[in-house]
Amino acid sequence: MPSEPMPRTRFVWHLFFGWCTLLAAVIVACFWQASVRLAELADDAQLRRSIAVAEAVASRLPERIGGDAAGSVETIVADLARSSGMQIDLFDGEARPVLPAGRPASQGSGDERLLQEARQGRVARSSRYDAATGRRVLAIVMPSGTPGRPKAIVRVTTDSLESDRSLGREQRQMLAGFVAIALAAAWGGYLVAKRCSQSVETLAGVAGRLAAGDFDTTVPAAELAELAEVAEALEAMRQQLVERGLTIGRQGSQQEAVLGSMVEGVLAIDARQRIVSINRAAADLLGLDPAKAVRRPLQEVVRNPDLRRFALRAIDCREPIEDDLLLRGARDRTILVRGTALADSRGADGGAVIVLNDVTHFRQLENIRRDFVANVSHELKTPIASIKGFVETLLDGAVDDPGDARRFLGIVARQAERLEAIIEDLLALSRIEQTEGAGNLPLEEAEVRAVIEAAVSDCSPRAVEKSIRLEVACEQGLVVPMNPPLVEQAIINLVDNAIKYSEPERLVWISAQHGTAEEGDEQPCAVIAVADQGCGIAEEHLPRIFERFYRVDKARSRKEGGTGLGLSIVKHIVQAHGGAVSVESEPGVGTTFRLFLPMAAESAAIGSS
Repeated sequence: MPSEPMPRTRFVWHLFFGWCTLLAAVIVACFWQASVRLAELADDAQLRRSIAVAEAVASRLPERIGGDAAGSVETIVADLARSSGMQIDLFDGEARPVLPAGRPASQGSGDERLLQEARQGRVARSSRYDAATGRRVLAIVMPSGTPGRPKAIVRVTTDSLESDRSLGREQRQMLAGFVAIALAAAWGGYLVAKRCSQSVETLAGVAGRLAAGDFDTTVPAAELAELAEVAEALEAMRQQLVERGLTIGRQGSQQEAVLGSMVEGVLAIDARQRIVSINRAAADLLGLDPAKAVRRPLQEVVRNPDLRRFALRAIDCREPIEDDLLLRGARDRTILVRGTALADSRGADGGAVIVLNDVTHFRQLENIRRDFVANVSHELKTPIASIKGFVETLLDGAVDDPGDARRFLGIVARQAERLEAIIEDLLALSRIEQTEGAGNLPLEEAEVRAVIEAAVSDCSPRAVEKSIRLEVACEQGLVVPMNPPLVEQAIINLVDNAIKYSEPERLVWISAQHGTAEEGDEQPCAVIAVADQGCGIAEEHLPRIFERFYRVDKARSRKEGGTGLGLSIVKHIVQAHGGAVSVESEPGVGTTFRLFLPMAAESAAIGSS
């Protein structure tokens, strides 16, 4: 469990409470020192008064204090005791009591010590606390007469009641003064702390706004030297943040532009397989929303287990890795993935960057190339093997038999013609592809009807042989920029296929009209359709029917003398014109091929009118 943050106090209260603590300590120390000093002064005053009274008594005593002088001595002592308010006791030179005044003399051990010191000619004093009365008692003992042999000893005793009362009043007045001074000093300290804290709070607010990204804020000047240094540091930091923000912004924009323009998908994940970054290409490949996918675990947003396992390998492997993955969907796609592990500043696993490249088309092209090589080899091998076999037969002696020789030579001639047809179609297909890639196909404005009629005229003998009727329906004035010989060759190939795969006494329609390639497309096209009532083509063959050497019925196709390149030639002729080709078929009903040839604006206007 994370520990809860400690409660924080504002800077002004830190200063104020510190000042108050220091002020309280100073006030208490001063009050204590003053109280002690006042008590000492009060004791000194009381002592001086007691000594003055004792000296007054000693100075007024006669030479002899006994006998006839006892009355006058008593009078003197009584007058002084009354006027001073103190207790005066008189002793002879041997410390025997002569005259207690007011109260009986105390006979404690302390008084005996004082009397003994007085007999030796010294002034002695004592201070003790009387528990019975709760007062402090001060006693002064002074000798009178010759030192060492005093004629009398005077003891003056007084309590501290009045002195303590006076001292208490003085202390209360002093305490009230100290409290008033402390309150004034505390208020002044608060004002000073408030003023100092305002600068700190201002700088803290500026730092907070800078942390929040408000780089337009102004750093105020500070009066205190230390805060001025902090303000200068904040200003320098603000300028650096502005510069770094601009740099990071430019780098981010450049990175987004680069990633957004990449055909390859880029996916970055951290050590816990959370998506850190994903570009549009990767999101499209994986079917994700980039805004919703970021910061979410890869397991939640990507359902492909192979990609998740590859991500784990990419994080753990120190070297870059790559693999092919199959993404299932409406259209299966082959993805080439490359993964590179990332390390943080401490060298620990920091995640991985995965680059996804859709190589479905390239894999298909590789398959087509392999199939093409295999099919070409197979198509060429068949007539060559036949020619070689019959030539060997003739060389073995069959040439001496006129009937067999003629029959074998006829077969060799037909196979040579087939071989020549394949080579001619391959050369024609190569020329068309080169023209299509270079974009320099010579075009001219030609009427579609004339091209169709020329193609029908070329196919008519073969149609008559199978008793198949050819019907033509073409809009008048339909003119298209085209290469007439190539378009005628495409129509011938389609009509020839329709004748080959139709039963006798059937009908083949050839039509041309104004239209568009797709619904909603504004580009006008001339739509040339060739429809038959033949055996039809199964749906699984339709996507591949325009591939080279692809045959639906291989045995019948070779029997009819087809090279397997006719429809591929048709597709490339139409693509060289910037058009498209489509096919619709239903087994047992028939097949319809459509050629979409783009029209020029003027021709489209004439055709529509």
